Amino acid sequence: MTFHYFNPDHEIAMAMNAGRYSVPLAARRMREQFDFLPALWARTADTVIVDDVTAAKERYASVELAMRSHPTFITLSQLPEMIEGKRIIDIQPWGWDKALWQTLRDAGVKEEYMPTIRQLNKIRDLSHRAMAVRLLDSMKEFDGVTGFSRLCDSYEEALLFLDRNKDVHIKSPWSCSGRGVKHMKADTVTESELQWIANTIERQHSVIAEVTCNKVMDFAVLFIANKIGTVRYHGLSIFHTHNGAYCGNILASDKEKKEMIYTYIQPALLKAVTERIEQFLTEHIGGAYHGPIGVDMMVCEADKEGEYLLNPCVEINMRRTMGHVALALARRGQRGMFKLTN
Repeated sequence: MTFHYFNPDHEIAMAMNAGRYSVPLAARRMREQFDFLPALWARTADTVIVDDVTAAKERYASVELAMRSHPTFITLSQLPEMIEGKRIIDIQPWGWDKALWQTLRDAGVKEEYMPTIRQLNKIRDLSHRAMAVRLLDSMKEFDGVTGFSRLCDSYEEALLFLDRNKDVHIKSPWSCSGRGVKHMKADTVTESELQWIANTIERQHSVIAEVTCNKVMDFAVLFIANKIGTVRYHGLSIFHTHNGAYCGNILASDKEKKEMIYTYIQPALLKAVTERIEQFLTEHIGGAYHGPIGVDMMVCEADKEGEYLLNPCVEINMRRTMGHVALALARRGQRGMFKLTN
């Protein structure tokens, strides 16, 4: 039996690394509005955990869908009773973190149905943006790739990277949807931006610095890690952003999305990069995590006019992403754009 739970504060919880913390108002409101969201990819035999069953059913019913499943909706307080006596239980949140683990434990869910604390620590390590730096470094051998990033453990290292590369993005180790990412230029950097670097290093012990690319297209390759840690290709996601913040996903078949990407990038390059990611993540996960993974990529303009390069690893999302949601909807026949609106 599969239980789904939407915890949009997941990456904030990752950064906090605590069982209990004060969830920001924006995340609480998002949870209130979209707790029904897993119903978009859940099967009819599945169960979705929501705050208010009646309100969740109404919100789900208001979404226009070409094909609709009919999962069961329950509240968190009902979960232990639903689980009791079941032989095979799979709890699938948006992402696993210590705050969610504590929430479920407080609700009466037994530890045997959740990852161990050791596994949660491993998942957090895998979610650190340093993993994306290592993956990007492993793909420099491929012709047609671009991208340069580094882990900076000190304020001085970050300033040196900015001084040498002039136009960069500085990222906190854990953040989401454009938050925790600052675009900086050496000749216009402000005191407040420099202070943000110092504060982030003080709180999270490092920052990631990457050279800015002349972006043409955002997309992601989606994967699924099984319970023994093997990672396999799951599909493609083409999405739009504005100032680094997520705006929406294209709903189309994988074939149609490949055709859009192949306008800029050779099929053989995308295939080789995908296979390298499968190998890299399989080796590093080692069975500690099972579930969806998204690797964000970017098509960039080359210095030579009319040529394009692939940045094969901008982010690694060790969780479900809006791309996975869009993929599930597209496979149910939906077309157009997918985005969350208030």
